[in-house]
Amino acid sequence: MSLYEPADGLLGTHVTWTDVEREMQRVLGTKATFGPNRQISDIGDMKGFMSKIAMIQADWIGASNEDIRNLPDRIAVKMSSELSLYNFSTLVCEEQWDVEKMKSMTSLVKELHNREVDMYRIIQRERPECPTVHVLALEAFTELTPLKAYIISEYIPNLRHIEMNENVPLEDIWSVVDGIAAFSAMGENMSETEKRTTTIGEIYIEEAIRYFFDEQSPDNMRRNLISLLGVAYEDKVEEAMDIFDLICGTPEIQKNYSRVSEFLGHSPVLMHSDIWPSNLLFSLNKQNKLEFKALIDFQTASLSSPGLDVACLMVTCLSKKDRRSSKSILLDRYYSSFCKSLKSPHSIPYSREQLSDSYDICFPAAVILMLPFILSFSLKLGDNIPEESVDKLAGIIEELVSIHKSNLIKFPKFFA
Repeated sequence: MSLYEPADGLLGTHVTWTDVEREMQRVLGTKATFGPNRQISDIGDMKGFMSKIAMIQADWIGASNEDIRNLPDRIAVKMSSELSLYNFSTLVCEEQWDVEKMKSMTSLVKELHNREVDMYRIIQRERPECPTVHVLALEAFTELTPLKAYIISEYIPNLRHIEMNENVPLEDIWSVVDGIAAFSAMGENMSETEKRTTTIGEIYIEEAIRYFFDEQSPDNMRRNLISLLGVAYEDKVEEAMDIFDLICGTPEIQKNYSRVSEFLGHSPVLMHSDIWPSNLLFSLNKQNKLEFKALIDFQTASLSSPGLDVACLMVTCLSKKDRRSSKSILLDRYYSSFCKSLKSPHSIPYSREQLSDSYDICFPAAVILMLPFILSFSLKLGDNIPEESVDKLAGIIEELVSIHKSNLIKFPKFFA
């Protein structure tokens, strides 16, 4: 038995109905059971690659009507698993990963899940001004439970999922900026031990490239980008893929990303490291505007330079026009929110100028980490891809090339 082979539990994992039901009885202090009409839905397709996510709708029975009314009718269960990594591998590699590759990922998947469990406990303690899901139960991998681990939370209704090829309106992004800045500021309250146990440290970008990208990755994207953007963009795509080749093929540059904070002269700060629409939960209000409900998925939290999260946000969520017009004001807003969220405001770990430099250095890394997903969602649309999605891809390619050229002049030693 393994995490990468289908099991007979929920959504093919090792977590069973009995596991979840007993956990809910314990947490909620009830003897009620899910009932015969319980339902389960897979709500995690292409929204995460180291877990399966289920929405369970209970049909509570075995308690008084009053007690049942106080029980949540729906919960979300995130179950650590490698099953979705098969789909992920086809986004970044020529072929689906084989069993040996999946075996090599198991310890990492377990480690990342346990870190997320610890991070949620810190969030519950610190309560940053960043919306997150209401967690009901946390189960880490242990020697006694080597194949089942999960996070159970209350289900947020009326969600409006933003696909990777879509854009978040600029007017709706500010609460996200405030939230991710507040999450980062929370790191300043964490002990050194907590930082070691809940984050991947300063090696996230280096490790992500090493684990998830192979020498064929740029070739896959080169063909797909040209098919979407047209031959008029062929030269620009070639320039962009040369940057992929440079960074993905140069261990020294990857190691520089592991010490980018030192390079810029500031101490590393807490980063979510995986800011993209699937990890930002939105609902629609009565005015049909997006409301930011929760930041989720803290598996790859790291210690790095602050430009990483901002760059990932702007690459994955904003249109070309909004990204270009709002860069300065968005960095201002992020820096202001970070400083306001500090419990010790006199110990600000970096300057506004360092944030700007960090954004520029981290932008190419953010594109490398996020472009495969944006491209994959766009390809799924086939001939029905909207113009705004094509424009988003074109803008990312254009800015990758222009920012990298600027970086070579401003930071030559970093990319040497």
